[in-house]
Amino acid sequence: MLRGFVDPVIDQLDAEAEHVAIREFLYALENSADSEKIFEKLRGNKPRVLDARLLVSLAGIELENPLMVGPGWDKVGHAVRALHELGFGAVEVGSIMERPQSGNPRPRHFNLKPGVPLNRYGFNTPGMEVVAENLSVYQDMGVPIGINIGKNKIVPEDKAPGTYAAVAKRMYALGRYFVINVSSPNTPGLRALQDKEPLNRIVQAVKAALESEGGGKPLFVKIAPDMTPEAVSDVIDVAISNQLAGIVATNTTSSGDIKAKYGEEWRNEMGGVSGDDDEFRKMSTEIIRHIHKEAGKKLTIIGVGGVKDAETALEKIRAGATAVQVVAALDTEGPTLAQKILFDLLTYLDREGIRSLKELIGMDA
Repeated sequence: MLRGFVDPVIDQLDAEAEHVAIREFLYALENSADSEKIFEKLRGNKPRVLDARLLVSLAGIELENPLMVGPGWDKVGHAVRALHELGFGAVEVGSIMERPQSGNPRPRHFNLKPGVPLNRYGFNTPGMEVVAENLSVYQDMGVPIGINIGKNKIVPEDKAPGTYAAVAKRMYALGRYFVINVSSPNTPGLRALQDKEPLNRIVQAVKAALESEGGGKPLFVKIAPDMTPEAVSDVIDVAISNQLAGIVATNTTSSGDIKAKYGEEWRNEMGGVSGDDDEFRKMSTEIIRHIHKEAGKKLTIIGVGGVKDAETALEKIRAGATAVQVVAALDTEGPTLAQKILFDLLTYLDREGIRSLKELIGMDA
């Protein structure tokens, strides 16, 4: 995970503890007197890649590039500036719950192979009040922040709309856009909230909460890669009928067949697989393509799932994603990941004679 950042003692930690150590190290760097020089060194002694050809508009939010850090990497809001300094155009924080929650018992993060994690964190969070306090320091930095919201495990389905709305209301001033997460495989019953009726109730409650605070914040819903085309179409209907900004596709996969590729003993293990698995990546991309074909310009798509380089980023953009998120690859590819992807995207545009990355959105769909 971003190896070379800190003392090799982190190699003695488990995957989760190592991740937290890296995140907190980045947080410490943000407050260092020499932070700009240190971040430049972490970028490979190069300035941040800034080029007008990489600009994209995410539901009205202007991003300097389409590369984002997905939720799960920074659940507490402690490394937003650092991740932006490493080259990412936006950072999505979360998932954030109304109340603190410890999540599932440890260990709950396993590397099936380098770059392919299985996690079953179970929405571990310090709660919205702590995350709100952490994010308050970034309000005037101009870094686009997404707020990914979930529900506590103890909240029953009939109370879900209220708890999602409460988090949205509390975090309103701190986020540029919001994402309703009903697709984690690690909270019992959560994925049932992707069904049309419960999702509609949650969407309407969150929309009302955002409007009560002033509105104007794009709202997305995040879905699972394991959904049938018919179920995805139901989500599209809910999103369009409620005038949502778009859909985030996708979360991790709970597919037993994919888990079993790394050993039959993993088949029935609780948790979701993500990262550098070709089958998972293609599942995500096909859902992006389906959404783009069906919704066209009515919905903006954020693509996530197996993005690790310019090629995999372009796959999702050409399928219909306006922006793409990275999570697992940041752990394995290191602090120069964003810079390398952006440089390679520019090289591709030059080679193909394309004036702007925006021209590629949905080209293959």
